[in-house]
Amino acid sequence: MKFSDNQFKDLEKQLKINDASKYQLRSNILQTVHKNNKSKPKRQMGWIVIAVSFLFLLSSPFYSTTMASVMEKILPISITPSFSGGEDTQLSSRLYELVENEGYAINSLGLTPSPYTIEISLNLKDSTLKQATEDLEPKIENYLSENGYDKYVLKISETNKAYSHDHEDETDILYDEVRTIVKEVFASYGYAEEADNELVGLKKSWFSNIITLEMPDHIQESNKIINEIEKEIESQELDVKDIEVNKFNLQHRKQDNRWAFISADIYEGMVGKSTYELTGLSYKVKDGHSYVSIKTNFNEPPSQEIIQEIELSIKEYLSLPETREYIKNDKYTIHLLLKNGKDFIEISS
Repeated sequence: MKFSDNQFKDLEKQLKINDASKYQLRSNILQTVHKNNKSKPKRQMGWIVIAVSFLFLLSSPFYSTTMASVMEKILPISITPSFSGGEDTQLSSRLYELVENEGYAINSLGLTPSPYTIEISLNLKDSTLKQATEDLEPKIENYLSENGYDKYVLKISETNKAYSHDHEDETDILYDEVRTIVKEVFASYGYAEEADNELVGLKKSWFSNIITLEMPDHIQESNKIINEIEKEIESQELDVKDIEVNKFNLQHRKQDNRWAFISADIYEGMVGKSTYELTGLSYKVKDGHSYVSIKTNFNEPPSQEIIQEIELSIKEYLSLPETREYIKNDKYTIHLLLKNGKDFIEISS
């Protein structure tokens, strides 16, 4: 069957839809497919065929290359700084707020990769887990869909009521008391800035506790500081058996902490979105250079449009004033890796 130029133009006019309509239709398709995956197996294939057919139609040769490119980038990348001190844009915080606004108390909320899983544990009093799930699940799924998430596992559970927090509460109190002592002693020797870092750990047991103390390796008075801490713990009769000391390089630790946030921001901008196939994240600091590796499930490099979208989004994030100020003069290399470990994107300073 052949089409004249006029017929192509007519078909193009019929297929063109505005951005708002595309977004609404995409959201409806994604939500419907996700819901039917769980509740209506007999109709599942029908809805998937509709969704796939629609996407195929808009990316077929009968439609413009511009429209095909838009549809290929249907799931947007939004990378926002989590360290700027402004509005918290992390997904975990937004979901936490959503659930609490519905009147539920959260015991814990966690996000884990590969598969991207959202786990919410509730403290339930006036409702059952079934009721809470039926109430929260569609609202969470709707929110995720509106924000471009289409590849995830959602788990809602109830906190084990038989679990006792008594021992945990006592340990938390001990930790806070020791941490206060450490900060005060460090400050008395002129190392208040160093004490702002997390220097204290606690190995807990039913019978006694061991404090782990991280000591910056540039501090000359380290032995005196440790002795002062031991004396203060003893004078307050705290349940501490011993102190284990580990030395570290403070500048290396600070850079490592910075890139924990940077790498997580970049990863969260794409994870849970099928377009980008993310499966894992790792980072390290070596010889003053930060390395970030983002793993994907791609067997071969994705389309040039997807690669450009990823590169542009990461570079825009890195060029934000607050990001540049936070990174300081760190040298870095960011890799996106294929399933076989080979990189298909590299961004370096």
